[in-house]
Amino acid sequence: MKIIFIIFFGLFHSIIFAQTGFNVELLDHWTDTTRIKGPEDAIFSDVWGFSINGINYAALGSTEGTHILKIENNQFEEVDFKPGKFSSLLVQHRDYKTYKNFLYAVCDEGQSSLQIFDLSYLPDSISTVYDSDYFFKTSHNIFIDTNKAKLYVCAPNNIGLRILDISNPILPQLYYDFNGVGYVHDCYVTNDTAFLNCGFSGLQIYNFSTIPGMQLGLLDFYAGQGYNHSGWLSEDRKKYVFIDETEGEKIKICDSKSLINIEVSSLYGTKDYEDYVAHNVQIYSDFAFVSYYNEGLRIVDIKTNKPNEVAYYDMFWQDTKYKLNGMWGVYVFKEEELILASDRQNGLFLFHFPIKLYRNLQNQALVTNSPFIDQNSQIIYPSEQSNNLYFSIYDSNGKTVYKEEALKDWINIPLNLADGVYVYAISNIYLEIIAAGKFVAIN
Repeated sequence: MKIIFIIFFGLFHSIIFAQTGFNVELLDHWTDTTRIKGPEDAIFSDVWGFSINGINYAALGSTEGTHILKIENNQFEEVDFKPGKFSSLLVQHRDYKTYKNFLYAVCDEGQSSLQIFDLSYLPDSISTVYDSDYFFKTSHNIFIDTNKAKLYVCAPNNIGLRILDISNPILPQLYYDFNGVGYVHDCYVTNDTAFLNCGFSGLQIYNFSTIPGMQLGLLDFYAGQGYNHSGWLSEDRKKYVFIDETEGEKIKICDSKSLINIEVSSLYGTKDYEDYVAHNVQIYSDFAFVSYYNEGLRIVDIKTNKPNEVAYYDMFWQDTKYKLNGMWGVYVFKEEELILASDRQNGLFLFHFPIKLYRNLQNQALVTNSPFIDQNSQIIYPSEQSNNLYFSIYDSNGKTVYKEEALKDWINIPLNLADGVYVYAISNIYLEIIAAGKFVAIN
């Protein structure tokens, strides 16, 4: 079916797309409760996504090692597990990145190592091709500048930053030891330009095309400053978003067109941000995908000067006073519009958010030859009280052709509708129309 959706704004402020939670659809959840539990019953840490031979996978860290999960038909299947050199309830953090057909893994606790896994044998298994503590035992985070074949190792053995040449992916070589900052917690790097998150020393930007690196920008004093933890650069390089891992501090959105004059241009926090802590972020198509401890996945539209939260899903259901539980990592499969979210206690979650469709709605009309979301076209309306919405579809003669009392804030448009113009109406529990619109069905 070809649907031409004509959206009317006269009856309501706006229509946006929403599913389970708010504007996101939970597709699958995976966990393994047999693994060693650390403090607060934490088992899992960071997640990274990758594709091999057209299949998407997730690499998830736990107290014991690396879990590899295949994503097929929007479902998780664990296909392999590799133990870390150090496995213990003390392990709180493992981090992953990919280069070519190889997965690089580090751990920030104990007698650990750099591990490199060959992914070529998937979907059957992965193989360990490197496991050595020659360059470092522990590292908090890693990032790979894939354009330059360089592995950036943050806080190797708790000091500075180490850059390895991985032109030969399974035989790393030392490129440069950077000690201009005592501790680099995390980083984002593209074409030798490195955004370094340096804790209480703020954000420092360097170019490492030559040795020693050249400083391009510095942001060591800014409003709401806390522990500068992690960040991500937009695809057009115009915005950089970073997170202070400090209770009560908002997410910072920067204008990054001029690195020497980089500054915070706007802030975002959840409505209860003063009681919570943000952790990690990725950016795609003017959306910031944020992992918030204890508050779950948050999707923020950063296109305008006033950032706007357009979707969320809180997967942490336990009661706790500890502020660093719950969601840890986030990864976006851009083309498939799938989101991986790791939770320290509850494992790995797979979500869908209609990124392209949502952005197209800025034009107030959309023509598509494919279903809106998943396998069915949908009428979707955001509502904090989505358990009591009523959806109705009428033909051009005013006859009711579909009706549903929804326990959610979306419905599928029946695909068996005859060609023609249809009107839909959405009512609240008092049967008052709160939204309406028109679409054309063409088979």
